[in-house]
Amino acid sequence: MTVGLLPENMFGRYLQLAALSIYFSGRPSKLRAWYGQLNSGIQLTQGELVELVESVRDFLVLKYGLDKYDPCQLLDRMSRDAPRFYMPNDNKVLSGLLFPSFNIESCKVAQRKYYPEIAVSFIEEVRAKNGDIEVEVFKSIPMLFKSMIFSEEKVRGVPTVVAKDNVSLAIGVLGLMVSYAGRLRVGDKTLETYVLPDGSMDSLSSSLLVYTLLFKGGLEQFKSLSQRLVDLPGVSVERALLTATSIRLAMGGSAELAELTRSSLPEKFLIARISPEQRPNMTGINHLTSAYIAMPGGTKLLRVLDAVVGGAYGQRGGVREKVLSPLGECVNLVSESFLTGNKTHLVECARLMAPLYHVKDLPGELRDGVARLLNVLRDAYFER
Repeated sequence: MTVGLLPENMFGRYLQLAALSIYFSGRPSKLRAWYGQLNSGIQLTQGELVELVESVRDFLVLKYGLDKYDPCQLLDRMSRDAPRFYMPNDNKVLSGLLFPSFNIESCKVAQRKYYPEIAVSFIEEVRAKNGDIEVEVFKSIPMLFKSMIFSEEKVRGVPTVVAKDNVSLAIGVLGLMVSYAGRLRVGDKTLETYVLPDGSMDSLSSSLLVYTLLFKGGLEQFKSLSQRLVDLPGVSVERALLTATSIRLAMGGSAELAELTRSSLPEKFLIARISPEQRPNMTGINHLTSAYIAMPGGTKLLRVLDAVVGGAYGQRGGVREKVLSPLGECVNLVSESFLTGNKTHLVECARLMAPLYHVKDLPGELRDGVARLLNVLRDAYFER
């Protein structure tokens, strides 16, 4: 069968690539053979479709913190925080993407969500039928897949009729669950976040490394870190997400860090923000960055900064308020130093944090964390 990719200026294409990249990460020779033909569609045998689905399934087990694959457990975990769907526009296409081999009613799930159900039903359908899936063509695609451009008539340079078969779209839903980085509260708004390959050869061949580092331990860990940084006074959502993704990447081992920095791999990935209103509005897209982990002493600084931020949110009342404001400024200064290479920002961060060490009611563990942060700021400043 042919997996047809949506046009490059549709969000759904990057979702499809997210799923395909998990498959390609372990099969570089196939990626090289197919890379130049992506726009004309990817030819998959039934066996290759099974391999693709099972490779995505195994990653989703890791991402959602399960010990092993169980369809009901995976459905439950994914349904706790899933991308919004848009009614009535999505009703027909999404209901048509529910595959019959899996009895969803047998699962006790608190909240029914279309995308997790489609992902699990597709995994089960492909496995049950050994990839022998009957292809059905739809008239429309989910609203979220069109969030960069909502009208096919406005797509230039490609046929007005784009790929809309059930297999191609279901692969996009798998990629949606792979790339979804959780819902964040930003002021009085809610944003959905997604980490996506940019479509380059490097991003498609190494996405499993990036996704594993970001989501190891479960999606909730990444979400909690992102939300803590977003909530810091004075920290923009863009700077918070860059710092959160860099902290997670910094948790990698020496070989993983070397691979990330060797070809500036994080720069080959995008983090997109969507505001789920009457329709999915794209509010921003940024590249990830390797600047944080490439700077000498950067990974250690990120790890200690993460610990101090977590310790600060563990406090109550006055102590918490005393710490969060300088921490917000410090996060901005550290990120400015990493992104510009100007280490004087690290000195300014240390100047803001040093008085906290002498706050009388500061708990001992947090005081020790502040001391460690001051030490790594000094080391990062002098390290060459």
